[in-house]
Amino acid sequence: MPQWRQGLTKSLHQTRSMPESRYFQLATVDGSGVPYCRTVVFRGITDDNQLVVISDTRSDKYDQLGQNSHSQVCWYFSKTREQYRFSCTATIITLHQDADLVTQHWNKLSDAGKKQFLWGEPGTPRNDGSALQVEGDFGVVPPHFCVIMLAIDSVDYLNLRGNPQSREWHQKDGNGNWVSQSLIP
Repeated sequence: MPQWRQGLTKSLHQTRSMPESRYFQLATVDGSGVPYCRTVVFRGITDDNQLVVISDTRSDKYDQLGQNSHSQVCWYFSKTREQYRFSCTATIITLHQDADLVTQHWNKLSDAGKKQFLWGEPGTPRNDGSALQVEGDFGVVPPHFCVIMLAIDSVDYLNLRGNPQSREWHQKDGNGNWVSQSLIP
């Protein structure tokens, strides 16, 4: 297990009682190079070190990652005062590509979480203040639900505790092994 992954596992364990530790910021760029950043929910990490999030194929995030698969994650743990910045390459997995994986992630959602994918197309006008209506059966995976796998290419870790603070850079070498370097914060 890479050194940064051991640290992330520890950070997640130490902050497990804090709901905000399950959220991180995901930055993407559109076809014109305009950056976008949003908060997403951490859905897990795979054995091969890919961060997992879910999304909607009708969203801007889906379009942006389709145009440019490079992204960056910034994840701050306030309790431990640690920041992880991951440079990633995204792979979007739809129901058509891997029904088992997509269905598995759909089934992990609460009913309220599933209903959010059935309110209509994200980003379209909401003309009145009435409650959002569920359009469809949340017992069935909608075709626009997808899983995004963020393959980590490098990690910039910063620990703000102590004086001096500590910072580490992690990346794969030519053989695919993770190597680390301490940096000046």
